[in-house]
Amino acid sequence: MSIIMNLDTLDSGVKAELQQEIAKVRAEVSERTHAKFYGVQVIVDDVLDLNGKMLRPLFTVIAAHFGTYDSEKMVKLAASIEILHMATLIHDDIIDESKYRRHRESVQSRYGKDMAVYAGDYLLAKTLSILDLETYDAKNIKRLVRVMTQICESELLQYQNRKHVTSFKNYLRIVAGKTAALFTTSMYVGAIESGCDERLARLLGRIGYELGVAFQIIDDILDFSEDASTVGKSVRNDLKKGYYTLPVIYALEGRQETDWTEDQIMLMMEKAKGIERSRTLAKKYTKKAYRHIDALPDGVYKDAVRALADFLVDRAY
Repeated sequence: MSIIMNLDTLDSGVKAELQQEIAKVRAEVSERTHAKFYGVQVIVDDVLDLNGKMLRPLFTVIAAHFGTYDSEKMVKLAASIEILHMATLIHDDIIDESKYRRHRESVQSRYGKDMAVYAGDYLLAKTLSILDLETYDAKNIKRLVRVMTQICESELLQYQNRKHVTSFKNYLRIVAGKTAALFTTSMYVGAIESGCDERLARLLGRIGYELGVAFQIIDDILDFSEDASTVGKSVRNDLKKGYYTLPVIYALEGRQETDWTEDQIMLMMEKAKGIERSRTLAKKYTKKAYRHIDALPDGVYKDAVRALADFLVDRAY
């Protein structure tokens, strides 16, 4: 489900309005991804039923409220962004051979890798078909294309670094491309397309970036959760596949050898306080986001951005 219900400090009127808009986004995603062939539609419906956080569309909708909000226009834009995100999740699960996604069997596990690849490609193609040049600025459509490129480049870089102790700088570069870039774009294009000036749009985009980095660090921490049912996906999957995320980077810093067993790495991570140090860094990025949030125009949607930041840094899934 959407995370809106978990934003306890949110004004009830704003919460109801956001819930309504996100419901429209879900309906738009469903309509726009309709397939002619039953075999494809079954998979697409399965992906839609995963009921993700709808975080990126929520960023877009909230950012758009800092300008002149046009529901029809923003719902289509938010739907396009969510479809792009759905496609990347399918492809991620193929590469990682993940068995679960959001408490359910992943597409690649249930239907096979071949069908999962095609389903992901199908959704990628649908991403831009929603947006027309008569309604949306061509620069923002190109921005979404660049984000697709960034995500792919970052995933390739991460894959090439498997079973190697990558640098802290390289880790942040990967995070910036595969996660923070879409967070940034979600807020920036929502603001620009609603008529916000460049300064405000960039400020909102920066908030998206800081929260995106923090979000991915928390995700990497949750990969070491003992409770897969809470997280909603396979745990320790990154480590099993040789992806050394931040908690492991902290554990292996200064070491040249990489031929460690999973149990050895877990022990070193505990001694190096890899989880605690990673959580500290996530909070550091969230604090940066708070400073930018303070600079936003006062109002209920500024409060909504802050409530979202509060949720993201303390989430358990």
